[in-house]
Amino acid sequence: MYALYAWGNFISEVGLDRRPAWLDPAVLRGERQIVDDGLMIGDTDTLPVDGPGTLFAIDDDDENLVPGSELVGRDLSGVTWRVSRIRAATDGTREDALRIVAAAEEDGDYYEEDERHEYNSVPVGEIVTLWEDAHGQWTLALVKL
Repeated sequence: MYALYAWGNFISEVGLDRRPAWLDPAVLRGERQIVDDGLMIGDTDTLPVDGPGTLFAIDDDDENLVPGSELVGRDLSGVTWRVSRIRAATDGTREDALRIVAAAEEDGDYYEEDERHEYNSVPVGEIVTLWEDAHGQWTLALVKL
């Protein structure tokens, strides 16, 4: 099974990482998608989001990211939280994840990163391939779960 994760400066610069819609229990359970016209990678269609698999930083702890599914019913009032790694909604196949990447590459200045990071920047599975845009706004990671 494969997953596609997306993150970068863009989501924090425009405030997408703290929008209340992320904490909607229906989104965190996977019953509803987040629909936000601002959630685009380049000029692609709106990125489909897997709420339960999206990773959150709680109290600015980037070392222990929490999946959305673990936030259902949790009281986060008075707690600092933000979206750290957005998991794209796919059917779990490598091909479906690469379909989203292909659309981003077609419309943007993305390149495949040749070097492996010293650590897994997505703390689930194993990163197969990373892509970054030329402006430092987005990173995409194909992850084998």
